[in-house]
Amino acid sequence: SGAIAMAQEHQEYIQTKVNPILENLVTQVLLERPDNPVPFMVKWLATQSPQAKEYFAGAGVGEAEKLKTEVIKLQEEVRELQQKLGKKPAEQEEKEETEAK
Repeated sequence: SGAIAMAQEHQEYIQTKVNPILENLVTQVLLERPDNPVPFMVKWLATQSPQAKEYFAGAGVGEAEKLKTEVIKLQEEVRELQQKLGKKPAEQEEKEETEAK
């Protein structure tokens, strides 16, 4: 009977908390029909609660560009360290492995 009670709690939670949000989300996606729905859905969900708005506001504009730049710098650092160790860069190893097949 504990499992049945838990299943009923889950069903009630879904019906009262999750379904209204999902129904609104699906409606907005259908109205907008974005080419790439996932970013649209994330942005829409982010506008639905004060906590989410605060979180995404803190993420800042241009964060992706900063991260791309950081990745490039780290990749260069890895190549330099591999050269110091006398190892081939990982990209070269992958290319050689692919060519060997």
